[in-house]
Amino acid sequence: MDRRKMLALLGASPALVAAAPSYAGTSSTAVPEAAASAADRLITVLNPAVAPGLAQRIPLAPRLDKLDGKTIYLVDTDWGGMGQNDGILQEMQAWFAEHMPSVKTIIKIKKGNFVTDDPGLWKEIADNKGDGVVLGVAG
Repeated sequence: MDRRKMLALLGASPALVAAAPSYAGTSSTAVPEAAASAADRLITVLNPAVAPGLAQRIPLAPRLDKLDGKTIYLVDTDWGGMGQNDGILQEMQAWFAEHMPSVKTIIKIKKGNFVTDDPGLWKEIADNKGDGVVLGVAG
């Protein structure tokens, strides 16, 4: 939304907002500006620059030559949180059951949020000889 339109909706003039004094960073106790040291008026900021160079690239896992007789894990990254998903993985599981009944599908919800690792789940998949994983946001 355009800032001017937003301010107009709020009943404020852009000119008044631009001319209003800024009180960011002031303390609740009034200290005369002359008495405050320069260090008291400094703030710490983070540098938004990106680190030079690209991250190390890791290739994707090779594709399976066929799915017949394979065990495929359908892993929900729990994007919506608290196991709230809209049934996409269940629909995929139903599709496999109807169209490719020789494919065994297992639905799992990854622990943590979508960016955290879940070593227990990866170990379970490896221990149970999972042949493939569909990792997705199903929420």
